[in-house]
Amino acid sequence: MNAGQFFKPGEVLVQKFGGSSMASPERILKVAERIAEQARVGRKMAIVVSAMGDTTDDLISLMGRISPDPQPREIDQLLATGEIVSVSVMAAALKRVGVKARSFIATNLGIRTDDSFGNAQIVSFDRLRDIAGFLDEGGVAVIAGFQGVTSSGDITTLGRGGSDITAVALARELGQKLCEKFTDEDGVYTADPRIIPNARKVWHLDYNEMESLANNGNGILHIRSIAYARDAAIRIHVRSSFSREEGSVIGPDGDPKNKIKSMAVDKKQAVMAIEGIRFSSGPGPDLKEKFGFPATAVEWRSFDQIRGSLRVGFRLSDSFEAIPDLWEFSDSMDADEVRFTSHLAMISIVGCGLSADASLAARLVQPLQGQGLQPLLVDRDGIRLTLAIPQDQASLAMMSLHETMIALLKT
Repeated sequence: MNAGQFFKPGEVLVQKFGGSSMASPERILKVAERIAEQARVGRKMAIVVSAMGDTTDDLISLMGRISPDPQPREIDQLLATGEIVSVSVMAAALKRVGVKARSFIATNLGIRTDDSFGNAQIVSFDRLRDIAGFLDEGGVAVIAGFQGVTSSGDITTLGRGGSDITAVALARELGQKLCEKFTDEDGVYTADPRIIPNARKVWHLDYNEMESLANNGNGILHIRSIAYARDAAIRIHVRSSFSREEGSVIGPDGDPKNKIKSMAVDKKQAVMAIEGIRFSSGPGPDLKEKFGFPATAVEWRSFDQIRGSLRVGFRLSDSFEAIPDLWEFSDSMDADEVRFTSHLAMISIVGCGLSADASLAARLVQPLQGQGLQPLLVDRDGIRLTLAIPQDQASLAMMSLHETMIALLKT
């Protein structure tokens, strides 16, 4: 029997508090008081917490000073201590404000994972009955995010931002249809407000839109947490730890009236341009389908059959894998020239309307040319439009694209 059989949807409030919410004793006590407000009126609460502030980065730095090539198992053993500290101090903070609380870590909660250290997958929650019993007693369960344990007892971690995965997976196992994530941002915006001051909050997104944003530079939610939410039809409410405002809700329906939702940017990208390809076939076949991905790490492709050119974009971290494959591909196509360009920003615009209205992409890109901005690559795939822009032009390009986005939203 799992805990979902103990609780009806809406009976347990599942909340996740990120590292910024836990950055200092003062912030922890403020979060504890916020949780206590709900607990005092009888809400059953399961709280997932991340490591305090920059703890994870500090631990990675520590290991780097000790060993240039540590074993993944030892890295996970070290990194998991950050969340162990957090659950302990949060449980103590809740008790200080008069709330019954208990901390749970991966081993005593039985968060079973595979043995993929650094990027483990949750397999099961083996001891949910313990949480169910504690919640029924009126206690607040404080759960360590980001970590799991293998069948042989080794500690694993779920990847950076993995506490999001823990929270959504826990909501699923508890039979709940809502998971609240509290962070230093009060929702998803049409662009990063630190770059675009007049960016607007996006109130509703569907899973596909948020997944595409997460995969292209938006760090608000871990991409695997969105997949967990989709599979169980769980809505994720992204809210600020520092205000009472409503945030953005990610769910199955989104907001189809707003055709364009948001813009994300990833500056750790590169593009390889292959020119003078000898295409053996005439116009007609879809070259994307014909050639597929010439490299296993490739993420973006732009074909120009008339000029015989191909541009391929990929993350810099995948260069060692992608570049040899692309050189082999260019040789097999008898290409004239191959150029590699880094220091790029991949700007991705996401929204359900991009797949429904073919003209939107052209209307978004056209104003860039009037400002002398020429993308090195333009790739459109379903609900996503991606442009490769030199990093020194990225801010100007984002402002131009955002202005066009807002104008299109009004039409």
